Amino acid sequence: MIVFSGGGTGGHIYPALEIARMASDEGVDLCYVGSFRGQEGKVCQNEGIPFYGLPSQPLWSLKTPRGWSSLIKLLQATTLAKKRLRHLKPSVIFSTGGYSAAPVMYASRALQIPLIVHEANSIPGRSNLMFAKRAHKFNCVFKKTLSIVPTAVRLGQPIRRELRSQALEADGQSRQGILVVGGSQGSGFLNERVPEALASMTPPPAATIVTGKGAKTPSADGQLTSYVEFLEAQQMASAYASAEIVIGRSGGSLAEFAAFRLPSILVPYPYAAGQHQLHNAMEFAEMGAARVLQQEEADSKDIREAIEYWLSPGESVSSAKKALAEWDCPHANTDLWNLVKGAAN
Repeated sequence: MIVFSGGGTGGHIYPALEIARMASDEGVDLCYVGSFRGQEGKVCQNEGIPFYGLPSQPLWSLKTPRGWSSLIKLLQATTLAKKRLRHLKPSVIFSTGGYSAAPVMYASRALQIPLIVHEANSIPGRSNLMFAKRAHKFNCVFKKTLSIVPTAVRLGQPIRRELRSQALEADGQSRQGILVVGGSQGSGFLNERVPEALASMTPPPAATIVTGKGAKTPSADGQLTSYVEFLEAQQMASAYASAEIVIGRSGGSLAEFAAFRLPSILVPYPYAAGQHQLHNAMEFAEMGAARVLQQEEADSKDIREAIEYWLSPGESVSSAKKALAEWDCPHANTDLWNLVKGAAN
């Protein structure tokens, strides 16, 4: 039995889910333990993965009533996590962090169950950093993390198999147009500013904007721009494979950009904990694979200029693709699964 945990947002859920899929393929008993509050319960239901929910929520400042309420929920969730783990008797726990995983990691320590921590951002989240020394193994995606957690290993980010297989086929094929992705919940800033930037270009390049569910989009204006709320895995793989550049935030999707060797324009989410999205983006910028814009300062003119930079003739694109190939960890899924199996034995 293997327990998977991590959630709140897709950046925590999907890496754990991909390793869970590999476990399921090999007939291993598994369970996903997460929060009722996050997206993980619905995702597991769609994938047919057993799910056990906890009343965990983000831990707010203890100077407020909301903070004390969240602390009580954390303690309750930890008690329930211990009870569930005693029942499941897992041989190992794989956690991607976030408030959903904190009670499970606390319980793993109390019950002395081997814990593998996966950190998808350059600056480790509070939960993951708290258990870094206690973890059986601590895996990271960004090279910067190695300087923060000296015991970490860098096996990379597990990405959906549909994307990885398409990425292998995309190399060398003709690409045209721009893909805009705002993360699992979309980005109002990108949904508004990118169309403005495209409209100011002559001729405007073709673009696909993944807006997020329920987002407002501009009315049809004759441009070669299509709007879609959400793309399933195979659709996203095709969108990546046909794009020549990508515009997005700078969370876990950066590993997908690298897999498809896509030069990027990154606008880090300004309210990310510890400014981790900015640090993620800077690692790509420093290796020449991305242009980084600050949301508080950027406008449609800045986005247009960044697009024109990547579309202009020169060696910048080829250099970016080479850097992305060197950064990418193409065997991350298999390597992480082997790490989990090794800890379970």
